[in-house]
Amino acid sequence: MHSNTTAPHSSRRAAGLTLALALAAAAPVHAETGAGTALKNTAIAGTIATWTVAALKGSPFFGCLAHGQRGNDAWGGRVAAGKDSELTYESIGVERHECQLTDVGPFSLDMSPVISVGAWQAKSDSLYHHDAFDVAFVPMMHWRYPVSQGTRLDLEFGIGPAFLSEPSIGDRQKSTEFQFSDHFGIGVSSADGHWRAGFAFRHISNLSIKTPNAAVDFKGIALEWTP
Repeated sequence: MHSNTTAPHSSRRAAGLTLALALAAAAPVHAETGAGTALKNTAIAGTIATWTVAALKGSPFFGCLAHGQRGNDAWGGRVAAGKDSELTYESIGVERHECQLTDVGPFSLDMSPVISVGAWQAKSDSLYHHDAFDVAFVPMMHWRYPVSQGTRLDLEFGIGPAFLSEPSIGDRQKSTEFQFSDHFGIGVSSADGHWRAGFAFRHISNLSIKTPNAAVDFKGIALEWTP
C-alpha cells in the first residue's frame, strides 16, 4: 500500500518543481524574435501542461528517470543541429529508450532522458567568443499518436539544466555559465520506439538570474535511435 501512494505524491512534487521552473523560464529575455518567443512559450506551456497531466495521472516519473522502462532500459543515441540569426550548433548525446508514463485517449505519454554535448559556432566578425560548448541534461517528454501500424507522430517537450563554456559568444552576452535548455519538437517515430526524426527547437536562457540574458533560439532537426 505504501508504494502505491508514494508514486502519485512523488509525481506531484515533480510537477510542482517543474511548474516553478517553467514559469521562471518564461521571463522575457533580450534579443528574442517574435518567432522565437512563440516557440519558447510553446515549449514552456507544453511542459506545464504535460507535467500537469502526468501528476494528475500519478505517472511514474522518478521510476522512468532512474530505471527506465522495465524490460527495455537501454541507452541509444541522439544527434541534433540547429541555427539562429548568428549562431549554429551541433550536438551528440545518449538517450534512453522511451519509458511509458500514461495514456490519454488515443495519445500515449512517455519520457526519454537525454544527456548531450553541443558545439557552438558564431560568425567570424562577432564581438565575443567564436566558439563554445554546452553540456545538458533534459528529460524529454513525448505525446505520441499512431498514424499507421508502424509509425507515430509526436510532440516533444522538455526543460533541463545546461552548462555553457562561454557566457559571451557571438554578439550575445548571457552572463552565466549555468543555463536552462527549453525544448519543443514535432517528430515521427517507429511504433517500437527504436527511431525518431523531427523538427527541434531549443531555447537557451539563464532565467534572468543575471543580466544581460541575450536569447539563443536554435531551430533545426534531431535524429534518435535506441535499441
